[in-house]
Amino acid sequence: MKSSSVCPLAITVLISLFALTSVLRGNDGTVAEYDPATTEELRIRDGLPNFFAKLKAGQTVRIAYLGGSITAANGWRPKTLEWFKTQYPNAQIIEINAAISGTGSDYGACRLEHDVLSKSPDLVFMEHRVNGGGGYEAKSVEGIIRQVWKKYPKTDICLIYTLSQGMLKNMQAGRQTWFGKVMETVANAYGVPSIELGLEIAKREQAGSLIFKNDAPVPGKLVFSRDGVHPGDEGHEVYRQIIARSMLTMHDKGHAGAHKLSEPLEANCWETTQLIPITRAALSSGWTPIDIKTDPVYRESFGRTNAMLRGGVKCDQVGQTVTVKWRGTTLGFSDIPHGEGMEVEVIIDQGEPITIKRPQREKTRHARFFYLPEQMPGEHTAVLRVSKLPAGHSYYLGQILVIGTALP
Repeated sequence: MKSSSVCPLAITVLISLFALTSVLRGNDGTVAEYDPATTEELRIRDGLPNFFAKLKAGQTVRIAYLGGSITAANGWRPKTLEWFKTQYPNAQIIEINAAISGTGSDYGACRLEHDVLSKSPDLVFMEHRVNGGGGYEAKSVEGIIRQVWKKYPKTDICLIYTLSQGMLKNMQAGRQTWFGKVMETVANAYGVPSIELGLEIAKREQAGSLIFKNDAPVPGKLVFSRDGVHPGDEGHEVYRQIIARSMLTMHDKGHAGAHKLSEPLEANCWETTQLIPITRAALSSGWTPIDIKTDPVYRESFGRTNAMLRGGVKCDQVGQTVTVKWRGTTLGFSDIPHGEGMEVEVIIDQGEPITIKRPQREKTRHARFFYLPEQMPGEHTAVLRVSKLPAGHSYYLGQILVIGTALP
């Protein structure tokens, strides 16, 4: 029996590194020469011409905010939404709040259709650099862009780079982060603009006017965050200012029209995905529906848990199974790891069992998700079995993340 941590795959890293050294094409067919290893506050590329054309014409415009907890907060998202409404009072601007704490581009790619595309966006903000891509960084970022443009060729996309404390030294040296390099490579290839929020913060921190992390206000200083990741209101206001001035720079740039898709950079990029409820799988008899109104584990971090699991099932005994058939490359599951020693075992296509540990990482019982090892494209069957449960605990499952298409 082998153990899998279900972490970044070597092949993904190798493919991504190869892409970083490639000559890149813009979406209009020109070569994009931005260096993915460095960063600037604004890289316009093809701009947001379709979005601004609708704003200027006073039409209905839908802005989707796809990201994690930094976007979910009462911060840069509502602040920029209000700025757009003030700047373009004749347009009807509608928000699509597609932010879920603890999620990156991987989960974003899987839930894109349900959470974003079903609502007909005109602009999609992608905020994923801090939370990452679950080991499928390049494939998921490219997959999001391709999914958007396959369904809505005239929808514009903009990458938003927030930051955490560990990124400060890179920012102060003008260097992009490792995941930022991957995102910039994809942005170059597709002509998608990117806005770097980290440079301004890093400059102020280096100059001494900003303290990146502190528990309390400091007279004469802007305290950016309490935890080194999530900005306070003043930090979010700086984010808003950067985005606003970037929008003013871009408002007359680019040529409106349909975005064109060429061959993907990444083999098996995540351009075909599904997010389906666990109840669509074949379940053994020991699973019961979660009462989301009363279950204490489910409700402990309700906003995040309900966004990730969206209901679901639980079991209180080992040996219970979930069987999923799909056509594609991999699967993921959203769950609630809690207690010590929780494990599941997965068999793919009657192969060797894979043990996946599901530890509780924080005091709060947060919902999380994990992926099975990537398979060759094709039809597959996975059987998940609950193999270890701490005494008095239940195992919770909510959604299946399908890279490909679920089969009956």
